[in-house]
Amino acid sequence: MEYAGKTALVVDDYNSMRVAMKDLLVRKGFTVIEAGDGLQGLELLKETPEKYDIIFSDIVMPVMDGFELCQEVKSHPSLYRIPVVVLSTHTDASYLLKAINMGADDYVAKPIEPALLDKVIARLMVSYE
Repeated sequence: MEYAGKTALVVDDYNSMRVAMKDLLVRKGFTVIEAGDGLQGLELLKETPEKYDIIFSDIVMPVMDGFELCQEVKSHPSLYRIPVVVLSTHTDASYLLKAINMGADDYVAKPIEPALLDKVIARLMVSYE
């Protein structure tokens, strides 16, 4: 599926992870904006909420973690519509449940499986159009 004209926000404190996600998403047609922590991501989102079509966020980050970012996005009147995909190396059920309870639309384990990511994006982009 092609997502030309769509913009993704990738929030992760590891530059290497942001670069890897950006590479995957750019190949699908997305424009990608990067943030190094949840607070920076939230500030970018609040500046121009209409710009973003999907958010990918790590969980464990300094300043503001992915759980807090997700909760902020889903409780903000101009941001709640944007789907949030939480990415993490933590794959136990407690992390998944907490992410869903904070409003995450999906949870993808790292390392990212491109075929699974494709399915998650396709489902979320259709359900949020």
